Amino acid sequence: MLYAPLPQMMSDPILSTLSKLVSLYDGVAEPDGDHQMMVLLTANIAKQLQLPEEVTLSTKADVPDSVFVTYHSELLSRFSHIMGNRGSVSPIAINYDGYLKTTGFEKQLLQTLKPQNGLIRFLEAKPETTRYLWCHVAYTAEADEKRVGMVSFIINELTQVTPVDIGDALFWESDRLVVEHPEAISEKSVEEISSLIERTSAQLVQSDLKNWQAKLARAKARDEDRLKTYYDTIAVEIHNRIQSRQLSGEDKERELARMEATNKELERKLADLEERYSLNVEASLYSVMVIHLPTVHIQCELVRKKTKRIVTAVWNPFTKVIEPLRCERSSVPVYEFYLDDTNAQIIAATAWN
Repeated sequence: MLYAPLPQMMSDPILSTLSKLVSLYDGVAEPDGDHQMMVLLTANIAKQLQLPEEVTLSTKADVPDSVFVTYHSELLSRFSHIMGNRGSVSPIAINYDGYLKTTGFEKQLLQTLKPQNGLIRFLEAKPETTRYLWCHVAYTAEADEKRVGMVSFIINELTQVTPVDIGDALFWESDRLVVEHPEAISEKSVEEISSLIERTSAQLVQSDLKNWQAKLARAKARDEDRLKTYYDTIAVEIHNRIQSRQLSGEDKERELARMEATNKELERKLADLEERYSLNVEASLYSVMVIHLPTVHIQCELVRKKTKRIVTAVWNPFTKVIEPLRCERSSVPVYEFYLDDTNAQIIAATAWN
């Protein structure tokens, strides 16, 4: 499980989610246009989904020789059921055939990581294995309809920067090695990484649902306008009746009671709309792959006035770049940052007071 390459990106949110699921279960998914995907499934997964092992999925109903899938289809419900069963944590190591250089990083470091109110000094560079956590978080969103999805992202366990890119490290299956005795994550790191997973997945899920939320907001505003127009018309008619007939006494009280009942009915209908269009999202960590990558650890010193501090930056040979550091207030990845006066904490410009 979890040894398939990273799925190709697709613009269709349904197919994008299904592509990730297929890859998690050793299947292959390839886009065939904006609304179509070619899928090769393992025999047991195909049986659970009640599909042939080779199938074309489409979010357009008029595509010949394909299986139509929508948010309301039975097929997506079967995928959702599979997604409800959590996966596991799986370790894997990646072999790198190239030479990991340890020189020439000083200039690259100074050009890449830039403290705005202090200095950064290169100390040394040495080859080290860095662990990355490839996380898959499944979510279910419900409002007036139900949607399921999955977001994926990678955390650098050492620097705790997320999301990061590891390039094509998982592309060649022949470079994958079995990790015999994987090192456990420390209890402190588990708490910090759990917080990172929660924060990152919340941001990615919100981004995933952005267009749908906008659609819900438009539908809610439209329905509210219709209700208000309808009940305002009734209230105006009651008011005009009182004025034109010059009602008084019990007759007037009766019409005023009708107007009050109309206003209360409008409030109730608006409350129903609020509940109908309110978005409820539930998410859970589906699975994690711990990827052991050969990298170069660059020891550098951050200097702010009389305060000095040593941190580690990571150069990834699969991306050929020095990865960003992490803002210690907001946890966002940063290349340009400020240092506080007390202990040279790394602070993003957006979090700098």
